[in-house]
Amino acid sequence: MKVCAGTKNPSKISGIRKGFETFYARDIEILFTDVSSEVPPQPIGLKEIIKGARNRALEAFKKLRKCEFSVGVEAGIFRFGNAAMDIQAAVIFDRRGKESIGLSPSFPIPQVFSDLLLHREVRELEVLVDKYYGTENIGDKGGFIKLLTKETVTREDLTKYAVIMALVPWVNKDLYHY
Repeated sequence: MKVCAGTKNPSKISGIRKGFETFYARDIEILFTDVSSEVPPQPIGLKEIIKGARNRALEAFKKLRKCEFSVGVEAGIFRFGNAAMDIQAAVIFDRRGKESIGLSPSFPIPQVFSDLLLHREVRELEVLVDKYYGTENIGDKGGFIKLLTKETVTREDLTKYAVIMALVPWVNKDLYHY
């Protein structure tokens, strides 16, 4: 099965593969390409996060065209009460244009980071994390969650769960009329 992915991020590609492998036992070939999300580098709010994921999925399909499914994954921040939560959204399209959305588990962003992000004083979370921890491109190497959970949960895991949630309609076609 060929799956288009609107990213070149190794963590996202690995998570997309693992998500599809959960339900589809046959070989999964991920074709990936760099595309624009058409949202800011640090999306804020579920609407903006999902828009970014949708744009990535649509652009990947337009560029690659050979896939049964096209996937876009976008991480971002949403507010919940006084907390800023990090979450990943996955949007999946099939060749017929059917769409589904899935979300990962979310986690709180430390206020020292979230204040700067919510006021758009810093481009994106990865910049703050790399500076604070002395890492480089942490978003490609397990993500902030890997550091916060002492390597118990990774960005790949969050992507995998977002993809699994987005695949629910396809693996339950009788309930969702897919």
